[in-house]
Parts: sequence; C-alpha cells; structure tokens
Amino acid sequence: MKSDMAFVHAPSIYDFRQRNLKEGPISDVVPSTPLFEMYPVGFVSMLNHIMNNGYTGRICNLAVHMLANPEFDVEKYIRNIDAELFGIDLHWMPHVHGSLNVARIIKKYHPNSKIVMGGFSASYFAEEILKKIDAVDYILPGDFMEGPLVQLLDALESHKSMEEVNSLAYRDNGKIRMNSRSDDTDPASNVFIDYSILLKTAIKYHDIRGHLPYLSWITNPVGMTLIQHGCQFNCGFCGASNYAYGKRYYNKGLMRRDPKRVADEISVIQDTIASPVFIAGDLNQAGEKYYSELFREMKERSIDLPFLTEYFAPPDREYFSALSRNVSEFMCEMSPDSSSQPIREETGRYYDNAALAKSVDLAAEFGSRKFDVYFSIGLPKQTKEDVMKDADFLDTFIQEHTTSRMPVYGFISPLTPFLDPGSLFYEMPDRYGYTIKTKNLMDFYDLLEKGRSWDDFLNYETRWMSKEDLVEATYLSGIRMVEVGSRLGYIQEFEKKNIVSNILSYMNGTEYTPQEDKSRHLTYMVKELDWSNKHAITFVSSCVFAYSIFQKILNRISHLQGLE
Repeated sequence: MKSDMAFVHAPSIYDFRQRNLKEGPISDVVPSTPLFEMYPVGFVSMLNHIMNNGYTGRICNLAVHMLANPEFDVEKYIRNIDAELFGIDLHWMPHVHGSLNVARIIKKYHPNSKIVMGGFSASYFAEEILKKIDAVDYILPGDFMEGPLVQLLDALESHKSMEEVNSLAYRDNGKIRMNSRSDDTDPASNVFIDYSILLKTAIKYHDIRGHLPYLSWITNPVGMTLIQHGCQFNCGFCGASNYAYGKRYYNKGLMRRDPKRVADEISVIQDTIASPVFIAGDLNQAGEKYYSELFREMKERSIDLPFLTEYFAPPDREYFSALSRNVSEFMCEMSPDSSSQPIREETGRYYDNAALAKSVDLAAEFGSRKFDVYFSIGLPKQTKEDVMKDADFLDTFIQEHTTSRMPVYGFISPLTPFLDPGSLFYEMPDRYGYTIKTKNLMDFYDLLEKGRSWDDFLNYETRWMSKEDLVEATYLSGIRMVEVGSRLGYIQEFEKKNIVSNILSYMNGTEYTPQEDKSRHLTYMVKELDWSNKHAITFVSSCVFAYSIFQKILNRISHLQGLE
C-alpha cells in the first residue's frame, strides 16, 4: 500500500546478524537491546502531524524485524515499501552505521523517492552527510521538525522550490544550502505523541512488528511523554544538555510543553494501551506550578496509570507528597554518576550523597515501587580506584535504603560507546581531560564497521584512565555489582555464575556464552516491575494483539509451505 512517507529505523550496526558481536555493557544503560531497536518517540509525533495535515505515513522499524526473525530479508522488505519520502533517524551516533547503510539500500530500490534524515547527530553532521552520502537528499536539522516536515511534503507534492522549507539542508547545483529556521513562536504545539495513530497505522499497512517501538512492546508496553525539549542542566557527557541543545538544535536551551498537552497524551495512552508511562524530563525541576497543573489536568481525565519518573537532582518532601497524592503507583531513577563529590561536580551535578540518600528515603516513604541509581565510568578526574569505590558505595547504599516495598538497584556502566557530539566533553576535550579519536561522521562509521567488541567502539580515553583502564574498570565493577545483586537476592546464584563466567571470558578474550535475551549482559538485574494494572485490556490493544497472533499463524503457514 502506497504512503506519502515512511519513517525508517535501522539497527545500530546494519550487519549485526552476520557478526559475532560482543555487546558487553551497552544494554545496561539503554532502554532496549544493544542493537538499539527503539526508535525516537519523535517518529510518533511526526507521523501524527503529517496525517493531521492530509498526508499518509507509516513506521518501518527494521531493527525490530531483524531482531525478531534471523531470516528476515531487509532488502525485500524495503523494496516493497512504496513511499514518496523516506525519513531515517540519526539521533545518536551509535546508529550511524545502520542509518547510512539503510539509506543506500532505500535509494538502490527507490531511486526516484527522496530521503530525509533528522535527529541530533544528523543535525550535527548535516553538511558532511550531504557532501559524502549521495543517497541522502535532505537533512532537517534541529528540533521541532513537525512543521518543516509538512512543508517538505508540500514542496515535493507541488514541485515547489526547497527554499520555502524552513530549516532544510539540501544540495542545490552542487552546493549545500541551509535554509533559515522557522519563526514559529510555539513549535511545541505541533508535538503530540498519539499511540492510537501508531496502532491504527500498523494495522492499515499490515505491519504490526514494523511499528513496534521495541521488540517486546506488544507483551510489555510502556508509553512515553515529554514534558520538555532540551534541558536546564549541563551534564558534560550529554549531547542534549542545555549547552548542546541551545547551541546546536534550537535557539533555546529548554522549552517546556503545555501540561494540558502532556495530559492529553497520557490520556491517549490510557485509552489505547493502558500501560505504564515514562515521563521524560524532571517533573520536580519543572516546578510546583507546572507539576500541580499537570496533576490537575490528569485528574480531570481520570488518569490512573503507573509513572516511570526520572530526576536530574534529588526531589524534596513537597514534591514526593504531591506525586503520591496524584499518582497511585510510581518508580524513580536518578544518575548521580559518581559517589565522589569532586567527580560528580565535574559532570555538572552539584548535590551531595546526603541529599541523594534523603531523596531516596523520601521516595520510599511516599510509596515508590523502585529506585534505580546509575553511576558512570569514564568521567573527568575518575580513576579505576574511584570506580571500585563507587561499587562499594552502591553495595552499602542499596542495603541501607532498600525497603520491603521499594528495592534500590545500582548500575555502573561506561559512557558507551561514544561521547556525544555537541556535549561539553566532546566540544572541550582539553578542558575536561579527554582524548577523542572521532571528529567527523565517517570516523564514527568506521569504528562500528570494523569493530567486533564494545571496547572496539569506544571513541575516547581520559587523562586519568586509558582505554584499557576503562575496559578493566568496567569488568571489575561489573563483577562486584553482580556479587552485590546475588547477595541481595536480585540475581539468582546460577545467573551469577553465568554472568561472572562471561565477564571473565570477556576479560581474557576466551569463549563466552551470549545471552538469548540481548537486553541482558554483564551486570544485568531485574529492571521491570509487575504493575497491578500494567496489562489492562483496551479495545485497540486487544485488536492489535489478536492481529499479531493472526500474522504469526500466517507466517508459520507460509514457512511450512515453503518447505514442501
């Protein structure tokens, strides 16, 4: 079936099925598998916006298809997509290998269709992509691209000049043109994450799997909403920090969304998939006026869903009290990055361990179901000894602050696989003590093309730790955290032995046993909760689930017929 636009999401490494990749700890910090099969939530918003403006569209999650079926034929699938415009995300640099290879395949089978790329990394390297990658026709650099995307579709449909498309980067008679940004004073009003559109479109194009945000989404769904674009903080490693966002992707470092709009999105999630909702952005830092208004809007819509909440600084009693009065079930996560105050401050986080502990205890007091604490490896001023001190700190911290209702989980992972272009650490490596070996698009591509192990992909080392030190610290702290998890009952004894054996094999370069579930490597612990209303049944989710079973039956019949 023909569509005006197809949004295509590639795996991080295009040929991962042909390689014996040693993914390592990447999945400990990514909410999907090491192949990064989760597409940007902006896909859903842009799909919704173009459809509201009279165009048709679909999502094609190649990464999910490739993970789900080892025999899945990527080129056949792409050949059968009939679209005037293909949109490929290159949001974070780990996708550069998959995204560029998929762009070439699309152009091979659809030479008359156009390809547009977007996302933070595509924005950062827009000029280089257009100079070096012939398959890519356009880049929409920056954020809030819903409006310009409709303008691009309008221009293609009516054969207008590309000069009329705000923000567009393109080739014109051999020269790279960069159009001026939109003067829209309220671009956030175009953003709407409508899961009902997503599910209906999946059925329309007979491609449930291609629309899944991640592989297990049908059986383990999580909805998502954004309370802001950009950030008020300047964490040094983040490519979406206030510094990076304001300088590279939008003319402001932070723009908050209308609480009413956010509540409308959550209401759609309740009506369609009735799943937990991840709130991207720190509600507490948005302020009492903001979160109180959001809670009022939720109450008016009779919203009762679990919330997965993230925090950039420790919330206080007033916030947790308000959250618990308005949300029946919630969990929390925070990334202090280090137990050392000087190291933590160097990353842009200025609270101490006492403030962290107090906030975790408040979360438990007000009914949080879980609290995840994330530490990082590869920070300024950090040595191998500091990493092991972090592991010791987490051991004690977890024991002291876990309650019968609220377990505390601790994770330690390296900044993998790359330092984000646009981040303070990447832009000012000398200031922060980094040596970085990737400064252009194809440097990143080559690391992923030639590498076979997660440590092959590392693009940096620090003044305090060499690449070898970073790898060793990762493995040693991983073993330490597995021992902690086993002692506390988070990891079964047989799992502990398997994981430690794999880590030692990683370290020694000997054979190891890959996990069948590729979201679990090294220091993995149970990250999921059995929410009491997690799998509430709705008409739409029932139809989609039934349709997916029907498709599996048809595929099985087709496979058996092919064997005859």
